[in-house]
Amino acid sequence: MATKKSPFSGLDRNKTLAENTVNAAPVVLDSNVKVASPDGTGFSHGALNVSLAGATYDDHLSIAEVGGITLGTDSSDRTIAFYEGEQIGTVIAGPGGLTVLLGEPVDDAAMTALARAVAYSYTGDTPPTTPRTVTFRADQDEATGSIVSTMKLKLKAEADAPAVSNFGPVSSHTPAAAGAGVVIDGDMSVVDPDGIGFKGGKLVVHMDGAMAEDNFYLSPGPFSITGNKLYLDGKVVGSVSGTGAAGRDLAITFKGNAAISDGQMTALAEQVSYRSTAPVSDSASRHVTFTFTDAQKASTSAQVTLTFDNEAPAFLASGPSGGMSLVSVGFRGQGGDRGSEHPVVSPDGNKVAFRSYASNLADAPTPMPQASGQIFVKDLETGSVTLVSSNSAGAVGNSGPADTIVFSADSTKVAFVSTASDLVDGDTNEATDIFVKDLATGTTSRISADAAGGQANSWSHTPVFSADGTKIAFVSGASNLVAGDTNGRADLFIKDLATGEMTRISSDGAGAGFAGSPANAVFSPDGSKIAFIAFAGEVTPGILSPSSVYVKDLDTGEVALVSGLSSPENVVLFSPDGTKVAFLSDPWSVIPGAPHSSAQLFVKDLATGELTLVSADATGVMGNGLTSGSFAFSPDGTRMVFTSASSNLVPGDSEGLSDIFIKDLITGAITRVAQSSTGQSFNPTFSPDGAYLVFASGASNLVAGDNNGQADVFMLPLAASSVTSSTLTEDAAKTTLTAIGTLYYADRDTGDTHSVVVAPASDTLGTVTAKVVSDRDGAGAVVWTYTVDEAKVEPLSAGETRTETFTLILSDGYGGTASQDVTVALSGSGEASPRSQLSPVRRRIRGFPRGITAIYGRPSPRASWGHTMNSGAFSLCSRRGFQPSAARIRREDKQRRLRTLAGEVWPGRARISSQASQNPWTPSWTISRIL
Repeated sequence: MATKKSPFSGLDRNKTLAENTVNAAPVVLDSNVKVASPDGTGFSHGALNVSLAGATYDDHLSIAEVGGITLGTDSSDRTIAFYEGEQIGTVIAGPGGLTVLLGEPVDDAAMTALARAVAYSYTGDTPPTTPRTVTFRADQDEATGSIVSTMKLKLKAEADAPAVSNFGPVSSHTPAAAGAGVVIDGDMSVVDPDGIGFKGGKLVVHMDGAMAEDNFYLSPGPFSITGNKLYLDGKVVGSVSGTGAAGRDLAITFKGNAAISDGQMTALAEQVSYRSTAPVSDSASRHVTFTFTDAQKASTSAQVTLTFDNEAPAFLASGPSGGMSLVSVGFRGQGGDRGSEHPVVSPDGNKVAFRSYASNLADAPTPMPQASGQIFVKDLETGSVTLVSSNSAGAVGNSGPADTIVFSADSTKVAFVSTASDLVDGDTNEATDIFVKDLATGTTSRISADAAGGQANSWSHTPVFSADGTKIAFVSGASNLVAGDTNGRADLFIKDLATGEMTRISSDGAGAGFAGSPANAVFSPDGSKIAFIAFAGEVTPGILSPSSVYVKDLDTGEVALVSGLSSPENVVLFSPDGTKVAFLSDPWSVIPGAPHSSAQLFVKDLATGELTLVSADATGVMGNGLTSGSFAFSPDGTRMVFTSASSNLVPGDSEGLSDIFIKDLITGAITRVAQSSTGQSFNPTFSPDGAYLVFASGASNLVAGDNNGQADVFMLPLAASSVTSSTLTEDAAKTTLTAIGTLYYADRDTGDTHSVVVAPASDTLGTVTAKVVSDRDGAGAVVWTYTVDEAKVEPLSAGETRTETFTLILSDGYGGTASQDVTVALSGSGEASPRSQLSPVRRRIRGFPRGITAIYGRPSPRASWGHTMNSGAFSLCSRRGFQPSAARIRREDKQRRLRTLAGEVWPGRARISSQASQNPWTPSWTISRIL
């Protein structure tokens, strides 16, 4: 086929287009070209072909809808070209080429319009800098041939604005996160299309309507800001003219010689974070604009909306469930290279402290002493492990072992015992001391020093924090902690952490020091009393057991005997409500006539004197093995966990190993947990919400991958049910009635801090108090306590029931709440408790000698009732409307002989009468009333 050489008339031979123009949309190449058939007959079944030399996939030729040319599609989705409404051909476009096949003969006007509609676009970032040839060829028909013409097309490179992708449009967070700080957009991409980068460029971050509480900052990453300088990996690469603080823009300018790549600008933008210094309300939003300027001063802006949507918490039917987890691992998940033991859970439930001989759990400035147990704290939220038995610089002590772990009430401090001499300056006493580690600051302080800071001249051990965390009690053999300590024995001291004041409390009600040494003290939950263990005869004469449990009232100084023990090497523990004391002892020391046996776990009710054997099976049969180690009450006081070698507490216990048991103190049911045949389990304790059991074990099959061959610390979910109701039956032997329950909750906003209140209730016989006992990672627990109001209770007849409902409201601090009703049913027995029938009118009997213990009984006619006293006088209350005619008092002295005090008269018609004591080991006065 022959080719005609005559050109298209009017075609622009040299065409220059701006890069940004063809980036935006296709541009017509020539709107003035004219095409004429050589013989004037038009174009019959020919074609229009346009091609670009050196074309790439970024070069595109197309037909624009201009000058009477329109486009459509046929049934096969092919693009059809029309001229003045008449179909003229099919458009076929490919990379760098374009063909319009003419289906019908067209005249010169239609072909001219088609040539003038040829358009070009470029989708790349860096266009070619040299001109390229565009060839136009019009095929008339196979017989006549084609006409051809060319133009030189040049693209003029222009500064492209940075391109931002994967940005916004919304970045959602919780209100709690706003206070902690949030990354605005952590997965965006910023690119300079020209490939030059951001040398000398800028980043400005602006918030619409910003207030003083709105702050921008850089989260940790390769870039950092110090003063007005921007650093990249420690090198200054720019300046900061806007700090982003207190409602101001964050404005950063890069140095002209700092080559900042697309990836580095992206990394900087992803570090930009927001924090509010004021509470952010639910559904609050912030509009933030990022403006990027590249090396050629081209700019682009992108906006994201920060939203803070709150989700309300919800009460659950039960606590968390799931598998057992290993606690004594390092922050990288590595198992300890030596054993770990004695776990203690912080009061907020977020940490576990334990003693470990491992050298690889936490990094320390100095090597760990070999075979020296040290104290560590595992943060359950972050997984970090902190060495606690270290000096203020973090260096481990120069000797060990460290021992006796106890948290402060706010979980910010840990007290421990150590023989190290380099934990604080000036430790030259070569004795065991008590230290406190501040977990926030890292500061280590020595507590076993006098009020002026002078070090003790002998050992100190077994520290315990008071309920409010302001004091520490401990036992010391030192004689120089207080003035006048000349008894030559160990004493029990209380140190005021705020003032430094040191007080010796190992004295009886008259202030006389004990004849022997106390041990293992513990504060009551309200801080008003302290329980301890001492050798027999040191406090109360005539006690036959080798040692005894005592409770001292820190307000009155009175000391009361709780029980005899079989060994002074023991611990004592208050129940959560302070009404009971738990301890280990041989049964013969606490139960008259009981045979000698292995140590067992007992609970003594301090009000009624009732003694409960805990280490027994569900029917009350005593365990046949030793109960040893630590034990603990559940937070609601309804369960106890302990370790026992007994094989008869539950069916099928045939491994011959010590196991961990949980005893229900209400039903008597007992359960064995953490069963294993590969090692002993020990040191159990509850988490503050009662949802987890934390313990140590030498077993290797409790969790997968436990192959270190050492004892480890574990955490086991108990899947306890939420308690929403309780039934109480009046008991004349009890001085008050209480019920305790635990409610579990969850919150999708894992950073929220929760609080609980009890909605006001009217016409109730008791009150409910509640507190959040754990709050971590969007889960927690509330413990509620119902207490009968003794001023309101009247005796209920047998079978009579009074049901009271209270509403607990849990708040997340951002407007989200959840409500839960708890009900308490009071069931009458026909007799009320002593206090329930007592009048507020009091009468005083004076002149009583020290050391008196009187016993309460039923307040029915002719029944005995009384009051414990140790300091020379006490008050008695009469039944409402009751006038006693007489009362007499007798005493059983330490020789167990009865003596009657004469001449003691109670004002009114009262006399003092003799009444037999029920405890032959306890010298007692008993007051009887007679109608």
